[in-house]
Amino acid sequence: MVIRVVTTAYGAPALEALRGAVADAKRADPMSLVTVIAPNNIAGIVCRRFLAAGTGGRPGVAGIHVTTPSKLAERIGVPFLAPRRPATRTVTAAAWRHVLADAPGRFGDIADHPATVRALVAAHAELRDLTDEALRAVSVATQIGRDLVALHQAVNRRLSTSWYDATDILTVAAQHVEGDGAYVLYLPQVLTRAEARFAAALGGDSDVAVVSALTGARRADEALEETLTLLDARPGQAPRIKTASRVINASDSDDEIRCVVRDVMSTVRRTPAHRVAVLYSAAVPYARLLHEQLTAAGLSFNGAGVRAADERAVARTLLEVLALVDHDLPRADLFRALANAPVRDFAGERIPTATWERTSRSAGVVAGSDWTARLDSYVDHRRAQADGERAAAEPRDWWINRLDRDAATAIDLRRFAGALRDELHRADQMTTWRELASWCQQLFTTLLGSPESLSKLPPEEQYAAAAIVSILHGLEGLDTVETSANLQILRDVLDAELAGSLPRVGRFGEGVFVGPLSAAIGLDLDVVYLVGLSEDVYPGRPRPDALLSDRARDATNGELAGQRERLHAKFRHLLAALACADVAVVSFPRGDLRRSTKRLPSRWLLPTLRALSGEQGLAASTWDQAVSYGDRLLTSGSFAGELVATTALGTDQEWRTRQARASGRLDDAAVRAAVALTQARASKDLTRYDGNLAGAEGLPDYASDGRPVSPTALEDYAECPHGYFVERLLGVSPLEQPEDIVVIAPNEIGNLIHRSVDDLVSEFADQLPGAGEPWTSAQQRRLVEIVSENAEVFQRRGLTGHPRLWERERVRIINDAIWLLNDDDRWRAAVNARVITSELAFGMKGYPPIEVAVPGGRIIMRGSADRLDQGADGTLYVTDIKTGSARKFKDITQEDPLVKGTKLQLPIYAYAARDRFGGPTTPVQAAYSFVRRDRRRIAIQLTPQVERAYARTLSVIVRSISAGLFPPKAPDKPDFASWAQCGYCNPDGIGHADNRERWERKRHDPILRDLVELIEPEALAE
Repeated sequence: MVIRVVTTAYGAPALEALRGAVADAKRADPMSLVTVIAPNNIAGIVCRRFLAAGTGGRPGVAGIHVTTPSKLAERIGVPFLAPRRPATRTVTAAAWRHVLADAPGRFGDIADHPATVRALVAAHAELRDLTDEALRAVSVATQIGRDLVALHQAVNRRLSTSWYDATDILTVAAQHVEGDGAYVLYLPQVLTRAEARFAAALGGDSDVAVVSALTGARRADEALEETLTLLDARPGQAPRIKTASRVINASDSDDEIRCVVRDVMSTVRRTPAHRVAVLYSAAVPYARLLHEQLTAAGLSFNGAGVRAADERAVARTLLEVLALVDHDLPRADLFRALANAPVRDFAGERIPTATWERTSRSAGVVAGSDWTARLDSYVDHRRAQADGERAAAEPRDWWINRLDRDAATAIDLRRFAGALRDELHRADQMTTWRELASWCQQLFTTLLGSPESLSKLPPEEQYAAAAIVSILHGLEGLDTVETSANLQILRDVLDAELAGSLPRVGRFGEGVFVGPLSAAIGLDLDVVYLVGLSEDVYPGRPRPDALLSDRARDATNGELAGQRERLHAKFRHLLAALACADVAVVSFPRGDLRRSTKRLPSRWLLPTLRALSGEQGLAASTWDQAVSYGDRLLTSGSFAGELVATTALGTDQEWRTRQARASGRLDDAAVRAAVALTQARASKDLTRYDGNLAGAEGLPDYASDGRPVSPTALEDYAECPHGYFVERLLGVSPLEQPEDIVVIAPNEIGNLIHRSVDDLVSEFADQLPGAGEPWTSAQQRRLVEIVSENAEVFQRRGLTGHPRLWERERVRIINDAIWLLNDDDRWRAAVNARVITSELAFGMKGYPPIEVAVPGGRIIMRGSADRLDQGADGTLYVTDIKTGSARKFKDITQEDPLVKGTKLQLPIYAYAARDRFGGPTTPVQAAYSFVRRDRRRIAIQLTPQVERAYARTLSVIVRSISAGLFPPKAPDKPDFASWAQCGYCNPDGIGHADNRERWERKRHDPILRDLVELIEPEALAE
C-alpha cells in the first residue's frame, strides 16, 4: 500500500490539489479507474463538476467515480450482509423500546417517553464504534453508564442476526475491499474507528492519495492530524489562517439577515449566484430567516429545507386525526384536523368541513357518544320542524328544504364520525406493527388519497405524502424487533420521523447556496457570507450530555469525542468557510430584541476584527471602539435606520417603504384606504368608516316596504346600531362552542320553562283555572313531569352543560316552575283573572302580524308573548316570563315604558292582545314576570300616551335604519374579566374604550340628532 498525502487549504487550492492527484493516478493510463472519496454529497458534486474540465492537461475526463465513504462501503459491503436488512433509525428505536420494556434499569420512570428513546438512539450510534475496553470504561465511569452500556449491548444482540447498521457495513466492507484502480481520499474529516479501518483497507492492493486541507490553526487541525495518523500518513505544512474581508453587524438576528440579503442582492449583480453561499451558525433562527428573506427578495437559492414534513397539511391531518383517540373524537379537534387539507369520507366523497362544523355545533356535539346521541336528536328535531312546517296553512318551501338539508347533513356527519370513531378504537386494540402500519396507510389513503392521486398538490405536500407512505411501509417489518406495538407508539414514531424529514429546496448549483457552516467543507466559491457569529450562538454555551458525560467520554481514551473536540470542530468549520471563497463576509447581531440582551462577536472573529481595524490588541468586548475599520465594517443601527440610509435594498417592500419616505406618500390602495379610514374615524363626522351607509342599496325601510320586524330586533338597534347591523343585516353573530357550555344558558332556561308551561296549558286546554281559581295539584304534578321530560330533550340536544352542574340546575328549574304556578295563583286571585292561552303569537305560526301606524307609514311587527289572562272586568293581562335578572328592566315605568327605545316588547304585546281578544279600547296591562332572580312583576298599561310614545320611538328607529345610520354605540361603563356588554363593540375582549370615545365624538353630528335624542338624550344637553 502506498499512501501519498497532499496538504492544502480549503476552497480552490484543495480542488487544484485534487486535480493533480487524479492526474498522477491516471498518468500511466488515462482510462484507468480513479475513485474520489469526498466527505459529503455537496463536496462530491463540486468535485465532479470541477474535474469535468479535465485533468493532466487533457480536456474531459473518463474513468472517475466520485462517491462518499458511506456509499462506497455500501457498494462493497452490503452484498455480503444479505439477507440482513438495514437497521434504520426507526428499527433501532424499536429495538430500544423493546429492551427498555424488558429491563429499563435506571430509565424505568422515563422509558416510555419518546425523548428518552431519541436520546438513547443517539448515544447508541456513538457507542457502536467503541472497543470492548472503551465500553467497559464507560460502564464504570458514571452511575448511569452501567445501565446504558448493558442496554446498548442488548440492542446489539437483538439486531445483529437480522439487521445491519453503518458500523457493520464499514466493518464488512473493510474485509472485502479488492484492488480496483486508485483511490483519492479527498478532504477527510474526523473518522470513526470503523471508517478509519475501511479507509486503511482501501490501500491494501491499491494506491491511495490523500488530499487533506488544513486551516492553519493548531486546535482546529488537531483532529485531522490524528485522522492522518490513523492512516499511517503525515500532514504537510499548514496554510496561513484566513480572515474575512468585511464584517456586518446589526441590532438583532432579523435585521442582520435583512442586511446580509441586501448585500447578497448587490453581489449577485456582478457574481454568478451559484458562486455565492450564505452559511449560518445555527439553524434556529437563521435557516428560516434566510429562506424567508431570500424568497421575499425574489432570489433563487438552494439548500436544506426549513419546514419538515410534519408541518405540511397532509401530515398534520393524519397526525391530528390519530390523536383524536385520546379524548374519544373531540369535536373541535376533529374539525381542526379536517380543516388542514381536502379530506374525503369513507365513501370517497369530499367532506364539507365548514358545513359539518356548523351542524355539529348546532347539535351540541362535544365528543364520544355525542356523535350518535346528539346528532340523532338534532335529526329528529329538524325533521319534526319540517313536518310541522308542511302541516302549516302556508308552508314555506325554502324553510322545509333547509330543514331537510340540515337533517341529511347531520346523518352524513354521524355516519362519518361513527366510522372514524370505530376505526380509531379498533386501532387502539392492535398490538402488531403490521396491523397498525397497514391500518394507518389505509386510513391515510381513505382520507387524503394515495400519493398518486395527490399529484395536484404542491410539491412539498407530495413529499410529505410520500414520506408518510415510506415510513409506514418501513414499520410493517418491526414485529421481529419489537414484539409489542400500540397506536400511541405508532403516533410517536410518525411524529419523530416526519419531524426529521426535511426536503431540499432547489438544486445545488442553481442560485445561492444556503446551509450550515459545516457544509463549507468542499465548497469552492467567489463570495461566502457567514451569519450568526455571536459568542452566545457560535460557539455558544456547551451543553452537557446526560447520557455520555465528559467523564464518560474521557474514560474512552479518545474514542469518544468530548466537548473540547466538538468545540474545535466548530472552529474548523468556521475557518474552512472563510477559506472556501475569495471574499468572505461575516456578520453577527449586537443584541437579541426578543430577550432584551446584548451580544458580543464570537471569539473566533477576533482575528478578523483585529486585521480589519489594525489593532492587534483589540478585545471582543471593545470591538466597537476601534475607529479604523473604514468601509470594511457595516453597522446597521436599526431596521428603520438602515432602511433609510442604505444604498442597497433587498425586497419590494423595502423599496416601497423608501419611496414612501422620500415622496411622503405611498401609491398603494391598501395604504390609501387605511389612511382614509384613520382620518375619517378621527373626525367628528359620521363617515362610512363609522357606520354611515346612507344611500346603500338593500337597507330595510320597515315603515313602507311591508317587511315584518320583531320588537327585539328594534331594541337591539337602540342598544347599539352597529351591533344590529352586524347581527341582523349581515347575519354575523358570536359563535358559541358546545365545549364552552358549562351550564345551561339563561335563554335556554327560559325556553325550557316556556315550553313546559305551554305544554301544560295545551294539555289542559279544557280544564284551565277560572277567574281567581288556583291550578290543581294534579296540574302542578303534571307540570313537574313535563319539565322533566323537556329537560331530557334539552340534555340530548347538548344544551344543558356539564352533567353534574346540570343535575343541580334541573332541580332548580323544576322548583322555578312550581313557584311560577304558585305565584300565578296569587296574582290571578288578586286581579280575579282566568288563563286564556299560554302563547300569544303574532306574525308567525299562522297568526296575522300587528300593524303600528307611525309618521310616514305602518310598521309590520311579529313576535310572541308567553301568557294571556283575562280579568272578570274584561281587562287583558299579557305576560312575558323572564328567567334572568330584572336589572335591565328596572327603569321601566308607566311614564317611561320604552327606556330610550330599548324596551319595546310590552306595548306590542298589548296591541296583540287587543287584536285577538279585545277591541281598540279594551284595557290591557302588559308585564314582565321574573321567576328566578328578583322575583316580581313589572307592568305597564297601554294608554294613549304610551301609544303615541311608541309610535314616535318606532318611527325614529326605522327611519334611522333606512337612512343607513349604524354607528357603534359602546357602553359607557367598561367591561370586566371575560364578560363583554356588547360583543360587537368589543369583539376581541380587550375593551371598547376606543369605540366609546369615537361614539362620544361622532354623536354630535347633525345627521344623528334624532337618533341621539332618543337613545342618549343627555348627550344633547352637554
